[in-house]
Amino acid sequence: MLSLFRSLSQRPVECWPDTRLSGILLFSMWGLVLIHTYGLIDTTYVATVLAWVFVLIELPRLKPKQRKQILILAGIGMAGAIWAWTQGSQVTLITLLEEHLKLAMLLTAVNFIVLATRLERSDRLRGFRSFSLTLGGMHLLASIANFSSVILVGDQVQRKDRLDLLSRMILSRGFGLAVLWSPFLSILPLVLEQVPAAEIHEIYPYSISLAVLGLVLTLVEARFRCTCSLTQYDGYPLKSSTLRLPALLISGVLIIAWIYPDLPTITVVSSLAVLVPFIVISLQSGITSGGKKLIRHVTGKLADARAEISLFLSAGLLAGGVKACISVGLITLPVSGTDATVAAAVMWAIVVLAILGIHQLALVAIFAGLLADVTTTPTLMAVSYVLATALSMSGSTFSGLSFILQARFHSSAREILQANLPYTGMMLLAGTAALYLMESLGVR
Repeated sequence: MLSLFRSLSQRPVECWPDTRLSGILLFSMWGLVLIHTYGLIDTTYVATVLAWVFVLIELPRLKPKQRKQILILAGIGMAGAIWAWTQGSQVTLITLLEEHLKLAMLLTAVNFIVLATRLERSDRLRGFRSFSLTLGGMHLLASIANFSSVILVGDQVQRKDRLDLLSRMILSRGFGLAVLWSPFLSILPLVLEQVPAAEIHEIYPYSISLAVLGLVLTLVEARFRCTCSLTQYDGYPLKSSTLRLPALLISGVLIIAWIYPDLPTITVVSSLAVLVPFIVISLQSGITSGGKKLIRHVTGKLADARAEISLFLSAGLLAGGVKACISVGLITLPVSGTDATVAAAVMWAIVVLAILGIHQLALVAIFAGLLADVTTTPTLMAVSYVLATALSMSGSTFSGLSFILQARFHSSAREILQANLPYTGMMLLAGTAALYLMESLGVR
């Protein structure tokens, strides 16, 4: 009887679709959404179905904490939608499910960049120069390689399977600050989607300035906080050849955006993120070999994006549910417009709530959904969202970045907080001052 029970319990696992099918589904979704964003054919219905089938297939493979987060976000979103439907909302189920479909397309595309990413170390250096060059290299690599950059660089700077304070600063802040300006990371495209009146060329002067400020503060803090360990620090300064791909991709996005300003940034990024790595590996080993590597990535590695894709789609469902409730008057707002004070309050709220355990993507989805119809200062709100997410990414122990530091590099939650809390506070104050300065300059 016991053996019969075991065989019955194992049967669903044996017949469950493997990651090869998941990868093909995800790649097909990417292609269909890309076709739609170029205005060729309306393929959103089929693409939405494929995206959510991928989520359902991969849900059992997620870690319990990830699965819990995703189910809670999706559950709250559906509950809000059902509540709105009972009050006469006309929003359709497919509209709710496709809320973050373009972002799922972007995350899928970015996963191909690792095909052409190879780390090479420059001349062996020690001390402040080694720290600063490693921080800068990590920052640029993170701008295109997403969480893979944390693992790639982290494996090089860890000592005895652990990270010291300086290395934690490099990984957390190098990655977090890239969120402020990189179109290959998910937050900036998310904000551009959630705040339609926001323009990337209006955001960049302020978000890039804040990223530079964050890097400078990190260098100053390392100089005065870790004086002894800094003098002997042996990092991993990246060779210039390693940084050619980030430079090529970012330059490509900016040039195409300048030549074709009406083309959505997310479309350009999603195209280049797959096309450029394929061209690079084809030039290195031939087009046939490049095609085989691309296929192997789709069937073998692409499904590893399950956590990010599922999280963004469920956060989109949450945002759709919030918008549905607002549209029928079930949620009323205390403000009728936005300004620097509202932007600063939202920024602080996202960071504090993220540190307490609420995922920053869900927080951005909630606040952006709540304030969508009353956002009168889109640039101010966009800067507050991206800075809040950047600081939550590095400073919260519940972010995806922190989970990597804890699981792979054995950093404790306490060590992560100690490394980043003073920096987070200083950047919040700087961000608040920047928002009021922007308002005084007439930026909306």
